Amino acid sequence: MDQDADGARVGLIATRALLLSGDDVRIEVVVAPGAWLDVVETTGTIAYEGPAPSSWTIDADVGDGAVLTWAGMPLVVSDEIATHRGTHIRLHGTGKVLMQEKVVLGRAGQTGGDLTTSMDASDDTGPVQVEYLDLGRQSRQMPGVFGSLRSMDTVTALGWTPEPSGEPDAGSTGPGETYFPLDRSGAVLRWMGIGRFRDKLCDSTFAAWREDAMRDYRRQRTARRLRRAEEPGLGEGGCGPAADTTASAAGRGIPA
Repeated sequence: MDQDADGARVGLIATRALLLSGDDVRIEVVVAPGAWLDVVETTGTIAYEGPAPSSWTIDADVGDGAVLTWAGMPLVVSDEIATHRGTHIRLHGTGKVLMQEKVVLGRAGQTGGDLTTSMDASDDTGPVQVEYLDLGRQSRQMPGVFGSLRSMDTVTALGWTPEPSGEPDAGSTGPGETYFPLDRSGAVLRWMGIGRFRDKLCDSTFAAWREDAMRDYRRQRTARRLRRAEEPGLGEGGCGPAADTTASAAGRGIPA
């Protein structure tokens, strides 16, 4: 969709129906040191009903001084399906990651099947964010879990701790909006609601946090180039490969 010498904006487009029952989709992303990659999901994904579980897994490795931003569209969980959405992130040095993940329980007129999600992020020191959510039909009916809610939007920043771009009155866009600063470098903003997405906070926060991450990245990139220009024989080039992405779906291929 867009590119320069250091990175690219890549759109994900499915050419076949997914997630079908039994699908195991895995997307592997490597962002080289000093590069940037912006992944855009062009449409939502439906986990269709069926007897065999399905899964959607993102595995990302982000190099020192690199930035990965990923604007996710809704994953819709149909009735009569068990689905897992997993995200695994490895940060190196001063790398940064910004992820937005949306889930909707049930298509129109449905309550949705069994969903589990996981986030496992680490850096050179150790774990940064580890989370496992069980939103199966029985679990989400327990007191204080999910109840009659059907939608959840989560924005996760890793590698730095941004502040939310705004704070609406409690319950104005849904039953709850919560900002979690992580113990180490990072932050999570989560919205939960009933029915279709009425969230007005997470999209704007993702855009603001992405601009924050890229502004800092551009400053660091300029500083690196100035240092290279001052070193004899190096000039301004030599940032290395921008980014490599591969995608595969067991049993059903999707193009990289």
